[in-house]
Amino acid sequence: MAMSVLKEKGRKYVGLPEFARVGGQIVAELQLEQERGTVTSVPDERTIRYYLAEGLIQTPEERQGTASVFNYLNLLQLLTVKKLQAEHLPIRKIRELVAGKSEQELETLLGVRGPSGKKTEAKRYLESLLAPTPSAPPMQAAAPPPQQLDASASWQRVEIEPGLELHVRSDYTPPATTGKTRSLLERAIHRLRRLRD
Repeated sequence: MAMSVLKEKGRKYVGLPEFARVGGQIVAELQLEQERGTVTSVPDERTIRYYLAEGLIQTPEERQGTASVFNYLNLLQLLTVKKLQAEHLPIRKIRELVAGKSEQELETLLGVRGPSGKKTEAKRYLESLLAPTPSAPPMQAAAPPPQQLDASASWQRVEIEPGLELHVRSDYTPPATTGKTRSLLERAIHRLRRLRD
């Protein structure tokens, strides 16, 4: 997945048709699609014009004749918009998350590259949970012990809102039934309420 995005680094796309074609191919490879199908999964030229007008994609400054020249940053913006739409975020929120972000920040948000060498507060917290300590309370049944985690599994970080992240392991399988999904959401709500209290 990451390779199809990262291999585009440094490339330029002359004109909206070429940019839409390349963006559409990568979106299709990444399978960024809303379950309900209320948002187009593959961006066409008309959709990209809308994103440009809404400030979701930065207007290219470079031109070749009458054609705009899109770059890697524009591509990352497009892919991030599609990813966040697939996660049912509204345009207003997507604009906040994408606007002014660097290539590296968008790669991280897209999940194709982890954060820079700095340890984030969330990462330190997760490491502290997995680190064995003699005085640590017993782990809850919902989380497998660290030695049972698949070493080849990767994690995807999903920002719910500023300050609240969800970390999903690549081998995670969502609940199969509505009842189990509801139970999962109730547990998450319960945990959030405990943080507030």
